[in-house]
Amino acid sequence: MTSAQQTKIGLVVFIVAAGILSMHQTAGNNMDPHVYPPYGPFFEGWYLRVIDTNVNASFGFLFGLVLPAAGENITTEMKSRSLIFPVPSEDIPLLCVSILVNAADAQKLGSPTGCFDPSDYSVLKDGKPVEQDPDDKTPPEFEVRLASNLSYTVTPSGSNFSVRIGEHTFQGETTSPVPWGPGGEGPESWLENLPLPIHWFVYSFRSTVTSYSYTNDATRSVVKGGSTAAGPPVIAHMEKNWGQSFIEAWVWAEGVNPVTDVYFSFSSGLIKEYSFEIPAQLSGYRNPAKGIDCSFHPANSEHTLIHDGCAGTATLDVRSVECHVVIQLSAAPSSFSSCLVTPQPDGFRPGCVESYTAIANVTVHEPLYGIKDSQIIPLSGLEFGGLYMCNGKCPGN
Repeated sequence: MTSAQQTKIGLVVFIVAAGILSMHQTAGNNMDPHVYPPYGPFFEGWYLRVIDTNVNASFGFLFGLVLPAAGENITTEMKSRSLIFPVPSEDIPLLCVSILVNAADAQKLGSPTGCFDPSDYSVLKDGKPVEQDPDDKTPPEFEVRLASNLSYTVTPSGSNFSVRIGEHTFQGETTSPVPWGPGGEGPESWLENLPLPIHWFVYSFRSTVTSYSYTNDATRSVVKGGSTAAGPPVIAHMEKNWGQSFIEAWVWAEGVNPVTDVYFSFSSGLIKEYSFEIPAQLSGYRNPAKGIDCSFHPANSEHTLIHDGCAGTATLDVRSVECHVVIQLSAAPSSFSSCLVTPQPDGFRPGCVESYTAIANVTVHEPLYGIKDSQIIPLSGLEFGGLYMCNGKCPGN
């Protein structure tokens, strides 16, 4: 049996298993926090990115907590739905926060990162520890706190955040989300019920940022902004991941053009499931002015991903019965960050690089009429992870 035939069989197994599970479970707005299981590996984390084309800058933050796999002198227990986490190793932390910085004059995405004791971390819903997984009807509403280093609150009407790592501080407020789909639907659609090693949820393609600020105390530099009537809106993109760990190889990308109001997001990589290594993707492109609303997942589409982490380029060609979209991305190799930490079964380890200055060329094709839409989206985010990094490893390793 050829590798291509094995991949097709694996994909069939993937879809059939998801279909069986979907008959018993419903999709939910997974921006809300999940209940941690009594034993790992399990992680949950959030990501927010601000795009300000008025000053050609972009800032973001990400954070998460890993419940490691049992064993190797690591123990966990569940007490009144409150997890007791092991003391983190200095080399393999369980809780990390990063601020991502791309000011107008930056040549490379900065990534100040701090890792902390999980005992200082709290995720609350209705002022209490999380007791239920998200459902498909309740809008997300929760708050995350980490001592003086992190405050993140999400409500149906908007979100606010304050993140501090060393001399770096990033703060802001957003309006309500522009969701992936109705009723809490995310990129995975009904496939989210499959027990994959990782899940990806886009909460908002492009919320409006009412205000934000980034401060570097060491250099005394300050960047402030927000949406006004004088220029294009400042945009925030918000996501969440959860599961066992990040996969072994992936490309992630996201972009918004606030002038033309077009936006996309995708994640594509290798997933090992049922003894198969399956190339998979989740992606979406929207152009409201032209009525284009394309969403792709493994059950409704086929795709090709071409990537070169050394050159900083990636192309996703994906098609379904309804849509055919090609997303081409390119970023200067020098614009990528140092290696960012990613959740693994035993904690956070360096695992990906990211740029905030990629240029995306998006083309939408129609079978009989040729090109239906063609857009350029600057200041796009582009990330190479795991084996898809240049030479399959972190820079300098």
